[in-house]
Amino acid sequence: MIVRPALPSDRPYLASLLYYEQAVHRHLDWRPLLDWLGHAPFGVLEENGVIQAALACPSDPPEIAWIRLFAVGSGLHPKEAWKQLWQFVMEQGFEGQDPVPIGAIPLNGWFQSLLEESGFKRHNEVVVLIWEVDDPRQPMGGSFFRIRSMVKTDLPQVAWVDQQSFPSPWQISEKGLRAGFEQAFMAVVAENADGILAYQISTAMNDSAHLARLAVLPAYQKRGIGATLVKDLQAHCFRQGLRSLTVNTQADNLASLRLYSKLDFHPTGEKYPLYLFER
Repeated sequence: MIVRPALPSDRPYLASLLYYEQAVHRHLDWRPLLDWLGHAPFGVLEENGVIQAALACPSDPPEIAWIRLFAVGSGLHPKEAWKQLWQFVMEQGFEGQDPVPIGAIPLNGWFQSLLEESGFKRHNEVVVLIWEVDDPRQPMGGSFFRIRSMVKTDLPQVAWVDQQSFPSPWQISEKGLRAGFEQAFMAVVAENADGILAYQISTAMNDSAHLARLAVLPAYQKRGIGATLVKDLQAHCFRQGLRSLTVNTQADNLASLRLYSKLDFHPTGEKYPLYLFER
């Protein structure tokens, strides 16, 4: 078997690997996994011209390299595939790039074990909250801001708000936000004469919505903007006849947990650990 960088011509073989195999880790992300082709590091493990496994963890935004995908064919043990691909990433994948932490949010126990064996350390936990759609408290209009639908030309400023509002590793690049905007069930901004102060992007599937991103500039936090944006989303979900609205947040983000509790969200019991590898 050989390990080599993934090529654009590998796309159909990687698509088959991701679709048919069981041992697959997918990062919680808006961007399609194969959009990372052409972004290093993205390595494949090949035997007799057949791709048996793949690992991708390009930096985006520049301060963090998330493990976007790790997929293994049924004829290979995940531990063996990981050993070879992880060695490739460490030795060749980041050539010419500044060292940044590598992050992963494992959704399966087998992948979590591989991370721990490779020196990843548990840093935080993502918790899932849910609101069972009911006739919500109507959002109050802000006295110093207004809410409007997001448009594509807002994205550079939305990305700036995101960078100011979240520490690493939780920031999202403009490309990532663009992908979210294009898939959004609802995307709005709160603004005043100075520009965009906050935004939210939500997705929906079947009869459920997910508040994927909520950010408020630090200087405008604790002034009711975030709560108003969530109430606005809750009212929209009710009008659309949805059954539930979920949101993810960090276990140690007490301000976020308090906000969602006040808005009638409660924990589902689902939790996903955040692991980081410091290079």
